[in-house]
Amino acid sequence: MRSRHKGKIRKLSVMETYEPLPHQKRFHQSMAKYRAMVSGVGGGKSLMGAKEILKWCSLYPGSLHVIGRLTAKSLRETTQKRFFEICPDELIYDWNKTEGHLWLRTPQPGIYSEILFMHLDDPGPLGSLDISSFWIDEAHEPEGEEVPESTFQMLQARLRNEIGPHRGIVTTNSGGKDWVYRNFFHPEKLLRDQRAMEQYHEDIAEGKHRHKPDTFWGEVVPTKANPFLPPGYEENLRRNNPEHWVKRFLEASFDVFEGQIFPEFDDSNDSLEKPPLERHTYYEGEIEISPFWRHERGFDFGVSAPTTVLYGALMPVDGEEHLVIYDSLYTPEAEPDKVAKHIKTRGFDYVYADPSTQYRGADKKSPADLYMSEGILLLPSSNDEETFFSLLHRHLRNNTIHINRDTCNELIEEIKSATWDSSVLSGKGSKEKAKKSLKFPDHARDGLKYLMLGLGAFNQNQKLSPVEPGKKRSKSKYPDDHPSFQEDEDNDPWANLMGGEDEWLENFS
Repeated sequence: MRSRHKGKIRKLSVMETYEPLPHQKRFHQSMAKYRAMVSGVGGGKSLMGAKEILKWCSLYPGSLHVIGRLTAKSLRETTQKRFFEICPDELIYDWNKTEGHLWLRTPQPGIYSEILFMHLDDPGPLGSLDISSFWIDEAHEPEGEEVPESTFQMLQARLRNEIGPHRGIVTTNSGGKDWVYRNFFHPEKLLRDQRAMEQYHEDIAEGKHRHKPDTFWGEVVPTKANPFLPPGYEENLRRNNPEHWVKRFLEASFDVFEGQIFPEFDDSNDSLEKPPLERHTYYEGEIEISPFWRHERGFDFGVSAPTTVLYGALMPVDGEEHLVIYDSLYTPEAEPDKVAKHIKTRGFDYVYADPSTQYRGADKKSPADLYMSEGILLLPSSNDEETFFSLLHRHLRNNTIHINRDTCNELIEEIKSATWDSSVLSGKGSKEKAKKSLKFPDHARDGLKYLMLGLGAFNQNQKLSPVEPGKKRSKSKYPDDHPSFQEDEDNDPWANLMGGEDEWLENFS
């Protein structure tokens, strides 16, 4: 169905009756080609995105813009609905509801700017478009799904309409350290962009002709930044929701997201106010590593992926052992001789490793053979992912693991980014066989797995569910029994033990 509005458009900016909040004003005034606003609920993201697109439609008559969200349903019921609440009626010239195609009047009579409302779960349909700008709304849906990075990349590639402004914006809640974080907030990415821009200005000053590098700008805004929310709005949400929800949807933290495997892991600045042995991370020098503790290593072998070595020690504290991860090696395309030297200079000649390192390849040599020739024995550890998850959950909840922030940053980031795969989040997969997602790196985390399972100090009677870590297996009704009571014939009915071999086999066949 089409609807036309015959009213005259007055020659004005759609921004003239809009009084943006400070963070909205910074967003609108940014000169970056790509901008992202990550905020808590109620932060004014949709208003800001709609106003920016309307501004570009007015400033660039005849331009073509894409407004998109992950699914058609969420696009229609939220983003599109909100856009039409914000868009002045007199701007609308034509609207094709079936195709999601909108024509807007511009200050130039007879010339219209266009907006396409599109779902973004598949980048394919975008391949035939030449657009002026795009707006991705809610790159991360509350349920954990996200707009693929390939869609963002396709939209970037389609910014080639003959009419500008050739820009893209993203507004969203936090979804962890995925593509939005990597493109707009990661410190190394920002540093590379800064250096590229400095080189560009140097070349221009020297009279060299160069294209301006793409620029990225992002800001994180908590819910409380909007002073016009109803009284008690933020306080009630904070009071009535769990901590991980508060961090994600009110504080816009990148360290919490849907499907996170280890939400109890905490390396926040607030946690640093506690004593080192009461938190999960510590700074170099806060824990003195004794040579008399038991020291072990975890090793993850990589060819194209990074090779990782983690160094840990068991620290006795009030009758229990705390695992201290005090050093690491994390290097891509590592040569075995260099990694072996790193291990041997620390006084060690073996590491716990993936069992698959024992398998020989086409050249009849295994990773274990390569490292043995360098004087390092790769002891096969266990690859039991669920037991590792359960054990790490227990350490985190009991504050019995401590990781050096200065030397093991990759491990910290990989623990924070660990997530279940989509089948677990959607309920299609079995929680008993839940698997990690491969969306984020896990090389350092695998090194920790081989180290912890290699230690062999895990009490199976206390095994935790990897998905529901608070749920424990039932204990023996005789708490002081020796562990052998749970094994073999010691726990068999007396009648079975008294019977002959044939009767015993019959009972257990």
